[in-house]
Amino acid sequence: MIYFLLMRMVIFMLIIVFSVTTLLADTVVLKDRTEVKGLVVDEYVDRITLSTVDGEKDIFREDIERIEYDAPEQNFMQMGRSYEAKGFHDKAAFYYKKAMTIKPDYKEAREAYLASHAKIWRQEERMTRKELERRSMIMNWWKTRRSKAVSKAKDKELLLKDTLGISLVEKEEVFTIDYVEDGSSAGRAGIKPGDVLVSIWGRLIKYSKRPQIIEELLGPKHSEVRIGIERNILLKIDRGEEIYSSLGMLLGFEYEGLVVKDVAPGALARTAGFKKGDFIIAIDKHVTRYMPLDSVIALINSSDNEEIVFAIKRSVTLRRNGE
Repeated sequence: MIYFLLMRMVIFMLIIVFSVTTLLADTVVLKDRTEVKGLVVDEYVDRITLSTVDGEKDIFREDIERIEYDAPEQNFMQMGRSYEAKGFHDKAAFYYKKAMTIKPDYKEAREAYLASHAKIWRQEERMTRKELERRSMIMNWWKTRRSKAVSKAKDKELLLKDTLGISLVEKEEVFTIDYVEDGSSAGRAGIKPGDVLVSIWGRLIKYSKRPQIIEELLGPKHSEVRIGIERNILLKIDRGEEIYSSLGMLLGFEYEGLVVKDVAPGALARTAGFKKGDFIIAIDKHVTRYMPLDSVIALINSSDNEEIVFAIKRSVTLRRNGE
């Protein structure tokens, strides 16, 4: 059974690799003018992960001249990211919108578009606040004939607790939520201590700097921010029946990976903590990115453990409290 499962996975991997090098070939042009073909599967602030015939490899952005994507909407996304990095959020929004026009269901483009508008809003809010503070300082000067020191802003770490109800701890460039305030936006959304923060507005944050992450999470009061979290769900199994059928959840594949399409009310999966829309990224440390669905089901059914560990990725929308 295990041999059959492994063979199926190997065959599927070969199909994926063949597709990467033919139908879905992105081209990474390095600064030394060499080209690497493959499929860009993950994008971080300082590197990309490229799936090639030799497996996945990380390429640092400082070594990249440009990326030529197979799909035109991805090229528009790259233009948007470029302008966003320079602080031109209005131009970034323009290119994200063009990507959405080509591919209306392009989730990453939609979230980037919303994020860019949130940043524009925040810039305008800061400008307004600065002008109000300036006028207030002038009025106080005329009243007292002397300048007063402007009170210091709240520490941003404390502000993060006030705004979203969370605090972060960083270890080896991984950001983990170590505190969730009861009744806060994060608490109401089901965020738990131990959840790993992996994305903000659909953009992966691993390898990012802590101040950048805090700044991304903070924003205009009463506005929203969409984050992605990862957590492990431990599911105790009953060896007396087919495991997958007993879970009460329907799995399927979308562009982003293996997704929970539905969870039956009162089912074992729901009790364990699964939600519709969760992406399962690993099962007992077996990465699901390149697995066909029948191999996923076979892997679940062939488990010899008393419990199965599912690593899931979940998208959560939080509403910011007033600053």
